[in-house]
Amino acid sequence: MRPITALLPLAGVVLGLSPVPREVSTTTADRLYQCVASVFSATASQRIVRPSDPTYLDARLGETIQDKEFPLLIAFAEKVSEVPLLVKCAQAAGIKAVPRTGGHSFTSSSALTGTLVIDVGHINYVRVSANRGSAVVGGGIRLGALYTALSEYNATFVGGICPTVGLGGYLGSGGFNMQQRIQGMAVDHVLAAKVVTADGRIVTASPKSHSDLFWAVRGGGGGTFGIVVEFTLALSQFPRSAMLRMTWTDKESRFPVSKRFMDWAPKQEPAFMSQINVYRDSVQIVAWHYGQSASALQKLVDGSGLMSIGQPEVTVAGGCNTNNARLFGYTIMDCVADEKVDASILNVIPNPFSQVDSNPQFQYKEERKSSTVGPAPPWDRFRRMSKSFFTQKDKPLQDAVLQGLLDRIAELDEASQVWGEWHAWNISDTAPRSSNAFAWREKAYAHLEFQVHGSTNQAQQKTYDDWFANLESYLRPVVGPASYSGYTDSDISTEPLTSYYGDNVCKLIQVKKKYDPKAFFTNPFAIPASPPAGIHC
Repeated sequence: MRPITALLPLAGVVLGLSPVPREVSTTTADRLYQCVASVFSATASQRIVRPSDPTYLDARLGETIQDKEFPLLIAFAEKVSEVPLLVKCAQAAGIKAVPRTGGHSFTSSSALTGTLVIDVGHINYVRVSANRGSAVVGGGIRLGALYTALSEYNATFVGGICPTVGLGGYLGSGGFNMQQRIQGMAVDHVLAAKVVTADGRIVTASPKSHSDLFWAVRGGGGGTFGIVVEFTLALSQFPRSAMLRMTWTDKESRFPVSKRFMDWAPKQEPAFMSQINVYRDSVQIVAWHYGQSASALQKLVDGSGLMSIGQPEVTVAGGCNTNNARLFGYTIMDCVADEKVDASILNVIPNPFSQVDSNPQFQYKEERKSSTVGPAPPWDRFRRMSKSFFTQKDKPLQDAVLQGLLDRIAELDEASQVWGEWHAWNISDTAPRSSNAFAWREKAYAHLEFQVHGSTNQAQQKTYDDWFANLESYLRPVVGPASYSGYTDSDISTEPLTSYYGDNVCKLIQVKKKYDPKAFFTNPFAIPASPPAGIHC
C-alpha cells in the first residue's frame, strides 16, 4: 500500500516491436487476424493490435515493463458473446489463448509469446440488485471501477486496495484484503461465475451448478480453467471504522518495531487488520480497525508496546467511511469529512496504465464509472520484481531470521525502492468462509512480500537478481513453500504448484482434466490436466 510515485525514467530503453515468433507462420498470423476481425466486425481495426502496430508495446504490457513476452495478437473483447468465438479463432489457428483481466501478473502470464491475448477489461458492467445485496459484474472490471460504481448504491465489495487490479485475476488468486480477518477473503463473497470453457461453452458455475469449477476458479489460479466473463458478488456496507498510521524514521527502530508487530498484530481481535511497511531506513504500520471507534483503537495501540519504541509519528483516526478507509495510508494520511474524500484514484479506465516513453497508447472506449468523481491518474508502470512468502502459525519467525531480512533490505541502494510489505493474517474462524481452492487460509500467520524496482542498467539489475536469489535461499528453507498465487515468481525454489495451491493440487488437476483436458488455457504456473513430475495424485 505504497503512495504513488513518479515513473522512473526510461530514457535509452529499447522495448522494440516483436516480429511474428519463428514457430508461428505469417499465414497462421493472418488467418488468426481475419478470424478475430470477423468477430469484431466494424470495430476490428480499433480492437485488434498486432506486433507491427504502433500501440503494440503499450497493449502487450500490463503494469510490469518487460521485454520477454510477445503475443501474436491482442484482442480487446467488449461483449461476453465475443469471447467463445475468440477462443475458437485461436483453436482454428492452432495456437493458445490467454485471458487478461488486469495485466498485473508479475511474470506476464497474461501476455505470453505466440498466443492470442483475449483482454476482457472492457467487459466491465455493474448491475446491482434491487435490494443492493448483490451485483452481477463483468469479469474484466478493475477493483477501483467496481468500488466507484458500487458507491453510487451505498454498497461495496470485500476486496483489495489496488484500484487497477482486475477482478478475475484477483479472485483466481483468492483475494486477500484489509477486511479479511473479520470478513473473510474476497472469494468467500462470490455467489456465481460465468466461465467460457475450452470447448467454447459458457457455463454458469455456482454451488448448485458446476460446483467443482466454481470451487476451482476461486483461488485455483487465474486463466487456468477457462475465461471468467462474469461474477455475481455478495455486496456489503462497511461500518465506519478507525484507522492507524505509525511511522518511525530512524533505522534503529526497524527491528524492535518489526518484531513487536509480528508477535502482536496477527493475534489481535479479528476486527484489526494491519500491515507493516519495511524500508531501508524506516518502518511504518498501517491498520484498519473494522467497525471500531478511535478510542477503541487507541486502547489497542496503547497496549501493544509499540508506543515505547523510538519516537513514532502516530495518527489514530475515527469515523472513517469506506473510501477513507480504502485510501488511508495510500493517498491520504488522515480520515476527512465524507464530502472531502478524493476518491478519484478509484475511478479508473479500462486501460489505466502510464505511457512508456513516447510510445503511443492503446485506447478504446476508455470510460470511467463516475462522471462526478475526478479521473484517476495513470497508474505507474515499472520493472517490478517481487517475492512472496507465507509464514505459518506453527513456524513463527525467529529473531535472527527477522534481523537477517532487515539487513538485506537495508543493503540495497535507494534506486531499488526496496519495500517489505508484510500483512498480518491469522484469519478468524468466525469470519465468513466458503468452499474454495485457496490453500493457505487456515495455516497462514502472516504474508511477507518483497518488492524492488528493476533497473535498465545491466550491472545494477544483476545486483537485484542476486539479491532476490539470496533472499529465496535464505528465507524459503525457514518458512516453507507456501506463497500467494497472485504474486507468481519465476525463480521460486520449491515446487510451484504445491507452493501456490498446497493440498488442493490433485483436486485442481481433476477439475482441469474435466473442463480443459488438452490444457488449452495454460501459463507457466497453471494447473495442468495431468500430474507433472514430482506431483503424485
